[in-house]
Amino acid sequence: MKFRRGQATWIILDALHQLGRIMMLLVLLVLALFGALGFRLSQGPLEIPHLASRVATRLTGEGINVHVAKAELAWAGYHEGGAVPFVLRLADIAVQTDSGGVLAHIPSADLSLPTADLFGGREPILMRGAGATFPAGDVPVSWYADLWPGPGFSFARGAVYVTVGAGYIGHGAYHVTLRDGSFVLRTARGGGVNVTDGMAQFAQQGRSSPRLTFSFHAHRDKLWHGSLDARLDKVQAQDLAALWPPGLSPDTRAWVTQNITAGTAHDAHFVFDMAANGDLSHFRIDNVYGAFNADDLTLSWLKGAPPLRQLNGSFVMPDMDTAVITATTGETAGVKLDHGTMKITGLSAPDQNGALTLNLSGRVQDVLGILGAPPLNLLDHTPPEIKNATGAAQGLLTINIPFKKDLTAADVTLNVKAELSGVQMATMIPGIGLNDGQVALHTDGETLRATATAQFAGEPASLTVQQDLTAARGNENFTMKGVAGPRLWRAFGLDTPNDVSSAAQGTAPFEFTLNGPPGGTQQAALTVDLTPAGLALPLLGWEKQPGSTGALSAKFALRDGALDGIQDFSMQGPALAIRGHSQGGVFTLDKAQIGRTQASGTLSAPATPGAPWLLRATGAVLDLRQNGMTSHAGKQGASPQPAAIESPWRATLDFGKVYVSKSPAPPLDNVQITAAGQGYDLHDAKGAADEMNVTVAPLSGGRHSLSMQGNDAGKLLRVLGAYNGMRGGQLDLEASFGGGLIQGTLKLSQARLVQAPGFTKILQAATLYGVAEALSGPGLLIDHAVIPFTLQRGVFSLHGADAYSESLGFTASGTVNTKTSICDLDTTIIPAYALNSLPGKIPLIGHLFSAEKGGGLFAVRAHVQGNLQDPQVQANPLSALTPGILRDIFGLGEATPKPKGK
Repeated sequence: MKFRRGQATWIILDALHQLGRIMMLLVLLVLALFGALGFRLSQGPLEIPHLASRVATRLTGEGINVHVAKAELAWAGYHEGGAVPFVLRLADIAVQTDSGGVLAHIPSADLSLPTADLFGGREPILMRGAGATFPAGDVPVSWYADLWPGPGFSFARGAVYVTVGAGYIGHGAYHVTLRDGSFVLRTARGGGVNVTDGMAQFAQQGRSSPRLTFSFHAHRDKLWHGSLDARLDKVQAQDLAALWPPGLSPDTRAWVTQNITAGTAHDAHFVFDMAANGDLSHFRIDNVYGAFNADDLTLSWLKGAPPLRQLNGSFVMPDMDTAVITATTGETAGVKLDHGTMKITGLSAPDQNGALTLNLSGRVQDVLGILGAPPLNLLDHTPPEIKNATGAAQGLLTINIPFKKDLTAADVTLNVKAELSGVQMATMIPGIGLNDGQVALHTDGETLRATATAQFAGEPASLTVQQDLTAARGNENFTMKGVAGPRLWRAFGLDTPNDVSSAAQGTAPFEFTLNGPPGGTQQAALTVDLTPAGLALPLLGWEKQPGSTGALSAKFALRDGALDGIQDFSMQGPALAIRGHSQGGVFTLDKAQIGRTQASGTLSAPATPGAPWLLRATGAVLDLRQNGMTSHAGKQGASPQPAAIESPWRATLDFGKVYVSKSPAPPLDNVQITAAGQGYDLHDAKGAADEMNVTVAPLSGGRHSLSMQGNDAGKLLRVLGAYNGMRGGQLDLEASFGGGLIQGTLKLSQARLVQAPGFTKILQAATLYGVAEALSGPGLLIDHAVIPFTLQRGVFSLHGADAYSESLGFTASGTVNTKTSICDLDTTIIPAYALNSLPGKIPLIGHLFSAEKGGGLFAVRAHVQGNLQDPQVQANPLSALTPGILRDIFGLGEATPKPKGK
């Protein structure tokens, strides 16, 4: 026979009850047969098993069969007196249901009936038995009973004192082992059953050896109705499955044993209301309620989520369908639990539902870790800067969880309200983050909302975030308002003056918005109020003082977090108007007016990794005159230059006019330049302007060659603002530069010097041979000049430079400081150069007639010192009387000796 779940307890209790009734019925049987059998019994015991079985079955109750294999009735009253009780000895008693189910097997039982009870007495009928067993276990049961008869040979009441020995209770895969147990069963007229003083000491099971105390009350009308009150002193959570009968509230048992996996439950008290048919069929549990306290529990609240650990609190079942877990302390994944409750409903149904409420406090990263971990996965598309935020968090977490298979985040109803403080979070700008943040966070599992205030780059900022969590790429709305100040200028290198720009000053309020799904296409907008800021581009002669109106705005698109295009970019200010856009990796500068510069162009991103950036710029005017402004590059105390850009680039420039020196210097016309480089380093270049060509090519050791040819050297000098006293002249420059040193040779021909007061002083000092007449006419013509030079740290050094015409020759060596215009030169003047220099050109002996390279037989030496516009000239006219090499032998070629120390 297959036993219904939970029927074992009923079988034991009902069997004991029926046993009491059987004993009472046997007493009546004895009284009925007393007279007839008196004489027979004096002859010896009377065998009456069949009669005992029929009477016991009839009187026990509907649905119960009692089979007595052996029954002996004995009485010694004939020989020892009428006070001797009747004795009924029974053996091999089987109690069964009508369907054949075995309720109990009793090896032997003795019943002692006082004679007086046959005549209306009220002395108890004594019953003893031992070794009884039940199908639900092998524990040996022994008992003794006192049964009191009622009027008319009825059963009034009884008490059975039961002792249970060591053994097991259960069947199949489940059973528990008892060390011992006991209880008292009392029956009353009308079928009432009461069990009191119940105790069961379980054997060691895992780490638990719990002691169970219980009581039971049952009554019968048409059905059996009972209530079991059970108390357990202490049990370890991991041992519950072995101690909790599978048939006793199986759904509750399944949830508790699967989800409470560690800790100690103590002081448990549960009440089980149950019912069954008269034959104990169709057993059911109508209700279960109770509670236990718990220490250091581990509770799995959602499959895959970090469990709640170190819980201290209570477990309360107000009814068999509901459980409420209350925790006063605990933690999960590093987050402290200040208080929490979990209400579980549907315990008697296949699927349960849980409502979890937790007051949490801990680190921001731990709280975000719970929200982002499976199965919630609420932060899958949240930027890593937010996921890695730090700080302190305190909040309320409410989750409604259906406990079912294949649970997804869509099945979970979530509500989180948290206050984050001291938040530190990185941003996409290296070295710049959000600090000292105060964040109010709220999510219902469908939408994430956050508002925050923080310090951004040392200035106050506010942020709002709203993100749709219902889709894999839910829409995100982000707004940030802040102020750009010194730290943000430094992050973008704008606090450092260089050859192009000056350091930014003041502050600039800004607002940044971002809309769209993370990981998809997002629209962004940036607006900046430049009015409080001070900006300057000295290279282009443009400057904006703090307080003058200025603004910057940009609208652009992001795809997968990377820039996809700029719909519009504009910047306005005093003498400033810039507008542009980008598409497909190409930024188009529609208009740029910066000071006097007017330009447009494009900047193209590399088409493939390692390919160069491409810059094309064209315009009417490129003004590089600076207008007296200075960038203060290299100024002491300035912040270090930002790291050099390593990307390769190629540029093409085409401008109608290019100004490089302050007025009245003329511009270069029709300037065209192509150049290539990497970062701040130039690799090669070619340019043309005003019938002039320039070529730059790389050399070894990081140096470059510079080659320049032109047909108007005078204009080039005027454009550069270097010298205004030359007209015409062809030039040919071959030089090399790099490492701060420029070295080369400049060749000039057919150039005419006009308005040269310094040079005039030199010639006026040498009045021999009609030199003064050389200055008459439209200027001094230079047929040819060769000027070897070096330029380093602003000092221009001449190394034996010579220039000559038919009437005059000139040599020079020394230095000119280009920053201060101070010169220190040793010069030689050769009058009548065409004839005077001929002896010096004679092979082998020519150097005897010319002491200087390019010199002549007769020459005047001079020392030139001071500002180039009005130098001091010290000449030695006697050197003109000393021919050739004799000027060096007698020292007559030297000008007035220099003072010591100079």
